[in-house]
Amino acid sequence: MADLVWSDPDPEKEDFAISPRGAGYTFGSGVVHKFLDQNKMSHILRAHQLCMEGYSSLFDKHLSTVWSAPNYCYRCGNSASILEVGPGGSMYFNVFEAAPENERDGPSQQAAQNANGKLPEYFL
Repeated sequence: MADLVWSDPDPEKEDFAISPRGAGYTFGSGVVHKFLDQNKMSHILRAHQLCMEGYSSLFDKHLSTVWSAPNYCYRCGNSASILEVGPGGSMYFNVFEAAPENERDGPSQQAAQNANGKLPEYFL
């Protein structure tokens, strides 16, 4: 199960390779196309891998990654997206940015701040 959830696509590969993250593997277009053919599927949709543009599409658009946390950890400067899938399977990525810093002092950020008004180190 760990290999399934920790493996990442690599546009430079055709097959499997050891992941530099130390968990799971990297996999290429050959692996994706074989999996889709064997399982009679047309697309793989995944998440939880940072995409600076909010999403990525690889391998002739047969694999997409959605990332929905803008400016991850308050420092990455990335966009985020939400994917809409239409009735016929059409896909549209709604890309958005983080709220401006002066508009971020909502309840969730206030709850994350410590007594000194600073974000804990794990956010930095």
